Amino acid sequence: MPDEKIEYLKVNIEAINDVKFDIANTEGGVDLFGSITNLKSYMKGYFIYRLNDVAFQQELIRDFRSEKFKKVKIKDIANKYLIAKSDLESFYDDFLQQNLSQEVNKEDFINNSLNFIQASVTDANHFAYAKTALRKILEKQYDFIFSNGFPTNILNINSGVMTANAGDSAQFLFLARAILAGYNCSNVDVRSSRYDAVVDFNNVLLRLQIKGVSSGNSISFKDRDRGGQGIDHKHERNKGQRITSADCDIYVAVDKEVGICYLIPMYFVDGLPDDQITSINLSTLQHYKENWGIISEVADSKTAR
Repeated sequence: MPDEKIEYLKVNIEAINDVKFDIANTEGGVDLFGSITNLKSYMKGYFIYRLNDVAFQQELIRDFRSEKFKKVKIKDIANKYLIAKSDLESFYDDFLQQNLSQEVNKEDFINNSLNFIQASVTDANHFAYAKTALRKILEKQYDFIFSNGFPTNILNINSGVMTANAGDSAQFLFLARAILAGYNCSNVDVRSSRYDAVVDFNNVLLRLQIKGVSSGNSISFKDRDRGGQGIDHKHERNKGQRITSADCDIYVAVDKEVGICYLIPMYFVDGLPDDQITSINLSTLQHYKENWGIISEVADSKTAR
C-alpha cells in the first residue's frame, strides 16, 4: 500500500470517521484520492487486505470484547486501526453474529422453538398437524438467523455501483417472489420509467415501483435527489419528487435481507400529507406486509372506475 496514503489516514482518520468530514478540507486528500468515494473504497480494500491475517481479526475482536461490545466504542477502535467506522461495524455485525452459531445447538434451537409454539397454542391437534411443516421451515431459515439474511457485497464492489446493483436486486427479488406466487409479471428495462415492473392481473395491467429496504425500518415515498459529479443537487429539477398514483399503482418495499415484501396501494400513499412521506416506519404498514391480495384489490378498483 502506498506510504503517502497510509500517512494520510494516520493524520486524518478521526476527521474521516466524523459525520461532517469533507475531503476537500484536508491537505492532499483530493490529490491522493480524487473523491471521498475513492477514499472509502481504498480504505475498504486496505481493511479487507488486512483481514487475511487471522491474528488481526482476533485483535479486533479482543479490543471490542474489552469494551464489553459497546457499539459506541467502535469508532475509537476504527480510529486506532485506520478503518472506516462503517466497515468495522459491518465486520463486527457479520463476524460476531456468525460466531454465535458455534455456541448454539441447532437441534436444541429448533426443538425449543417448537416447544414455545406448542405452549402458545390452545389446540394440541392443530399443533400436531403443523409441527412437521414448522420444523422444515425452521431448519431452512436457521442459517439466515446468524448471517443477517442474504449475503451482501461479498466481492467488495465499488459502493456507487453496489448501490445501483442493490436497487436492481430488490426489483428482481420481488419479481421472483411474484412469479413464485403465481402472478404474471415482467421487469421494465427502461430506467427512466417511473415504474419498475408490471403485473397482468385478469387482463388489468398494474404499474409497480419497487424500492429496497436493508438496514433501518423506514421507507420514503419520494425519489432521491440527483447527485454526483457536475450535478447541482440543490437545483429544483434535481430534487427528489413525490411518488404518486400518476407514477404507479402499487409501491413495493422489499426487505433485501430476507425478501419480505410490503405491497402498498398508491391510493394510500396519495392520502398522506407531504410532511409524512419521507420517513414512514414499516411498523405502521403491517397491513401491507406480505399482503399479496393488494394486487387483486387494486386491479378491481381500476376496473370499477
